[in-house]
Amino acid sequence: MAHKKIVIIAGEDSGDLHGAELIKALKQSNPTYKFCGIGGDKMIKQGLVPIDHIKNLNVIGLVEILKHYPRIKKIFNKTLSFIKQTKPEKVILIDYPGFNLKLAKKISKMDIEVSYFILPQVWAWRSSRAKTLEQNTDKRISIIPLEKDWFKKRNIEISYVGNPLIELQKIKSDKNLVNTILKSIIGYNILPNDKVVVLMPGSRKSEIQKHWPIFLQTLGLMQKNSSYNIVPILLEAPNVDIDNIPDHVITTKDNHHEILSIADAAIVCSGTATLETAILGCPMVVCYQLSPITWFLAQRMSSVKYLSLVNLISGKNVVKELLQNNMSADNIMKEVIYLLSEDGKKTIKKDYALLIDSLESKTSAYQEAAKHILQ
Repeated sequence: MAHKKIVIIAGEDSGDLHGAELIKALKQSNPTYKFCGIGGDKMIKQGLVPIDHIKNLNVIGLVEILKHYPRIKKIFNKTLSFIKQTKPEKVILIDYPGFNLKLAKKISKMDIEVSYFILPQVWAWRSSRAKTLEQNTDKRISIIPLEKDWFKKRNIEISYVGNPLIELQKIKSDKNLVNTILKSIIGYNILPNDKVVVLMPGSRKSEIQKHWPIFLQTLGLMQKNSSYNIVPILLEAPNVDIDNIPDHVITTKDNHHEILSIADAAIVCSGTATLETAILGCPMVVCYQLSPITWFLAQRMSSVKYLSLVNLISGKNVVKELLQNNMSADNIMKEVIYLLSEDGKKTIKKDYALLIDSLESKTSAYQEAAKHILQ
């Protein structure tokens, strides 16, 4: 049986996760497809033949992108050349708009069907890109509920398939299970009075460099000023290694969702991780710092009040966002201590329940997306 080719392009860790699950769903629907493109270890494990690895694209911010531009441009040209030579039946672009929208413009002239899964957040900033998206893609597949109305008002057709992260609700809050996991990793048992605080400083090198020193200062302040017995657990992203980790900080690259499901609080770098943390029911404070130039430009181009997906989807301030100069160790410590209190926990979990209601879908979002792509 002849194999048909699909090229699939992701540019960061969250895209790798979604891409891997989408490949799985596409293979279930039609096992004759072969997958090539840009992805990470998860997509490669599902059978992706890599043109390049996402670790070579995973940068954010104007200064960082300019610094790495020659390498990114080289990967872009290599990808475009590969698509021209192999003439795949379909191309699937996942998020990562700076790279993928430019690629869509080039591919749209080649008579190849282009699907965009997890749409650029044009409703948040640079809304002019909505037209670029419409003109250069055949299918647009959304996982954010607020996008349905936004695009409809602009007469741009999209398909909303539900949010795949809703599946995380299946992970049970089982301290015994996580204790077993942690014991096998680092030989630690969580005691009844321990307060587990998860640290998620980011999945990019530039994020770690900015965030990790502040996270460490926060831990120091919490140990001085909190009456709780804090157990810090660092969840390292798969493609980044963090230096300067104190001995008392538990570190793992695995079982992130299970650990979040039993954690008492989390300090989270803004991104998809905020939505994962909320669905798993863990109270959090959201932090982010950019270079001063990127922050200045982002503020002027943004058309929304919030940064985190949790607040954007909820349309209100569900989780505290400590951004740029407000991201200080003292501010983070105060918020975490509040989240560890009964009042803090109760308030945030009530809002989480409303958020989850807005995301619910009846079937697997990946299967729905695969169905749209293969139609």
